Amino acid sequence: MTRIRQKQSTYAITISTFQQHRHFQRTANAELFIATLFQHRDKNRFQLHAFVVMPDHVHVLITPATDQSTAKCIQYIKGGYSFAARQQSAGEIWHNGYHEHRIRDTDDYNNQLLYIQNNPTRKQYEDYPHVHTRYPDRIDPIPNHLLP
Repeated sequence: MTRIRQKQSTYAITISTFQQHRHFQRTANAELFIATLFQHRDKNRFQLHAFVVMPDHVHVLITPATDQSTAKCIQYIKGGYSFAARQQSAGEIWHNGYHEHRIRDTDDYNNQLLYIQNNPTRKQYEDYPHVHTRYPDRIDPIPNHLLP
């Protein structure tokens, strides 16, 4: 049964690949993952505020729809990508589980946003293409419940 939220929350989520395999080093895999994110965002399953697809993990900043649990949103993301990638990738893709951090306020949101968009720079990737800043028209603004 899908849990209905009494109050909307926003989460910074980190998902690792199986055994830190550099699955998303292949551009086709990273682009397919980004397409999967937008597919579920466009179905109004969650708002997508930020993301980065690193070679061995992803970070997303989402606000699940009021009729979706965080776990269900992760299932859409991981399961949706795994289903789509079956044609081009054999074997395990994802590490079991994920790490989530509930965003407390505007400052926390802004800190997580900066962390996500600066992740490639911290890892010394120049002109990294798999980050939300390349898709400004597809990214949702800060949710109202976090505004002062």
